[in-house]
Amino acid sequence: MTSSAVSPASGTIINGIATGKGSAFAINLKVKATVEFIDDGKKEIKGIVKDNPNIDTTLIELCLKNVLEYLDLDYSGKVITETEIPIRSGLSSSSATSNAVVMAAFDALGEKIDDKLVLEIAIKSSFEAGVTVTGAYDDATASYYGGITITNNLERRIIKRDRFKEDVGVLVFIPKLNKNVDVNRMKLIKDYVEVAFRECLQGNYYRALFLNGLLYASALGFPTNIPIEAIEKGALTAGLSGTGPSYTVLCHWEDIEKVKTTLERYGRVIITELNNSGAEIV
Repeated sequence: MTSSAVSPASGTIINGIATGKGSAFAINLKVKATVEFIDDGKKEIKGIVKDNPNIDTTLIELCLKNVLEYLDLDYSGKVITETEIPIRSGLSSSSATSNAVVMAAFDALGEKIDDKLVLEIAIKSSFEAGVTVTGAYDDATASYYGGITITNNLERRIIKRDRFKEDVGVLVFIPKLNKNVDVNRMKLIKDYVEVAFRECLQGNYYRALFLNGLLYASALGFPTNIPIEAIEKGALTAGLSGTGPSYTVLCHWEDIEKVKTTLERYGRVIITELNNSGAEIV
């Protein structure tokens, strides 16, 4: 009983922490989960993070445990993950990981994939592992379905699904800065994030991403000059992703090297693309 699944990272359009409503878009950096079950009645769960053996395996082990509990099975299971997504950087590596593990687990057990159930168990596991503040329904759904999702995170409801109207390149910029999750400071900017959220609902995604990024970067003490410098060099939009420290930058492909060169003065840059296919069995 073995299966593998992949799920992509996501970048932020609207961070849901301030208002409970958010939006994210899938990008083509993926995590792969390979799951194997044995019907031995022992309920032994083992998680391995192939890329980094020192990383805590609680999340991926909880994903397996919760799938087995849901199906009332006493199997033992093993999960191995490998990822292209920089961890703890604001690119929803936890959401992508839990999506991939839960999807692979159901498939390995011969179960039909129920999208809502996969998301429900993935988010439950993330909460139990302590890797999410809000449940990150925006990040989880963008990663799972691909494209853009706009969500009410408090109600775990998708308000709208969409795609960017043009094929643009994505730069992920990772400065040498520490993550900062100061929920109280983020709540202070609630009314201003609502303005950015309204832009998002109207389909003005570039504008919403830029405004959201400036607001959260200011609240959390991250540089605000970086998105402006990217736009100065031809980027369509740029902003802080999640609670940082990464920024996502969208560019026409012909401008991507020019913008990348500018950002590389401040840190590491990854070139990738949009993902509209979401999580899938491989």
